[in-house]
Amino acid sequence: MFVLLFCLYVLVCSGCLSSERLEEAQAPQSPAPLTQTAQSPLSAPGGPSPAPIGDGAKADTALSPGTTARPATGGAGPSLEVLSNFCAGYHTLLDGDWDKAGQYFEKALEADPQSDRFLKYVIGCYMQVGKKEQALKYIEKLAEISPDDFRIHYTLGDIYQKEERTEEAIKAFERATRSDVTNIDPTLVADALYRLANLYLQKGEPLKAIPCLKDIFRLNVSVNEGLLSCQLGIAYAEAKDFLNAKERLEAAKALNPSQGQARLYLAMVHEELGELQEAVKEAEAFLDASPDTWIAYAYLAGLYKKTSRLEDAEFVQGKAINLLFRKIASGSQDQREYLALAQLLIAQQREAEARKVLEGAVKAVEEEKSKDIRLLLANLYYTANYGEAAEKELKDVLRIDPNSHEASNFLGYFYAERGKELGEALKLVEKALQAQPNNGAYIDSLGWVYYKQATEGQEDPRLEQALQKLLEAARESPDPEIFKHIGEVYYSLGQWEAADKEWQKAFQNPLKGSKDEQIHLWIQERRKRLDSLKRLEEELQKEEYPSL
Repeated sequence: MFVLLFCLYVLVCSGCLSSERLEEAQAPQSPAPLTQTAQSPLSAPGGPSPAPIGDGAKADTALSPGTTARPATGGAGPSLEVLSNFCAGYHTLLDGDWDKAGQYFEKALEADPQSDRFLKYVIGCYMQVGKKEQALKYIEKLAEISPDDFRIHYTLGDIYQKEERTEEAIKAFERATRSDVTNIDPTLVADALYRLANLYLQKGEPLKAIPCLKDIFRLNVSVNEGLLSCQLGIAYAEAKDFLNAKERLEAAKALNPSQGQARLYLAMVHEELGELQEAVKEAEAFLDASPDTWIAYAYLAGLYKKTSRLEDAEFVQGKAINLLFRKIASGSQDQREYLALAQLLIAQQREAEARKVLEGAVKAVEEEKSKDIRLLLANLYYTANYGEAAEKELKDVLRIDPNSHEASNFLGYFYAERGKELGEALKLVEKALQAQPNNGAYIDSLGWVYYKQATEGQEDPRLEQALQKLLEAARESPDPEIFKHIGEVYYSLGQWEAADKEWQKAFQNPLKGSKDEQIHLWIQERRKRLDSLKRLEEELQKEEYPSL
């Protein structure tokens, strides 16, 4: 190797191999492309992952340095040091030592940091040996040097997406699709648009996804129109444009009758449009083709209830539960399956079983993904009067995610209800309100904290403040529990008629479950006590002012 480098040095010095001649030297092998077959995920929320939209859109050797080996460093030609490092890297690369070749190219790059050719060689070598972080650093630098290069931004988007860096992937694909794509394979452009649309949908921005998907239809590429129409229909549905969603999903079903995803979303669209019988028909057709899909059984159960087919609803709900129990027994680590099973059991008033399922989920699921599981488990502990267990789960949620406004509100309300740590309760609820200032439940919690502070310290101004917050909460969310709280504040202020009026409002809302039933029982007891107090007051008035 060193003999070869010495010969190259002599040739350059003697003029036999100028930098121009070196540019023309053909490379027998270029570094491997940074992206392989570009798969279009097309994974809709809650649905199975469909096939790619094309026949395997190739990444076009997106960032390979090309077929020529040239250490271009500007008009003056390469320095001896740059030339030596480049030649050493290039011939080490030919020997198959990608890692060492990358190090040589890095040294050459130090002398000419703006050389896109050197950058591409470094990137190719480090990607080949799996040093993705080092490669990514140089790809990002290359993107700065070439802001309008489609292939660079496409490659960045691909890497970011695989690493679940959603925001960065979106920005990279946005820059790619805004670049000059005149000489780019249209299939690759379609793939970038498709990925971008999916990322928008994952982020809950369907209005941004729709134009991306429509642009794919305008490209002269061979795509699976059924899948593309289905995805566009899903985007319209997520954007609440149900008429356009229905049109696109019907088209998808016509193009590919076995497309189950289109049928399931079409059922949901029919439901939103009030076409319940059509919704049932599509959901049943989906299950005929995919009988092991628990989410479809759970959804169909809801449709059967809406159409008064209660026995059928109970039957298919049982199927969903059995499928989920089987999945969990086989070692599932999917938090969605544990949550769905627990919620289905709760709907059947099997709370004890739901608690066991969630307790198992806490052990099976990665801790950073267990937040929603712990929140639901805390709620079950709370309704079962397992206060310490509920408090522990809520604290664990806040340890995992200190910004969880749901846990902050719940724990703050929990403290207020028990009349302990009221200062901490106030901080927690105020933090939750910073995230969702118009949330009626959170405003109610704040009013309840004020009320507890007032009754604890007999601070009448605080009682009035509590009352105002609770009345505000009732305007945002007319919930029986909020009316219960308002009534209790009026009761504490001695305004018994107003208290009774608020408690009566709680009965005007339909029952939503055992929690409402408990509230109504509590209010009934309070109203009985209030009636007794009223009668006592009337008797006292008669004694004080006897009739003449």
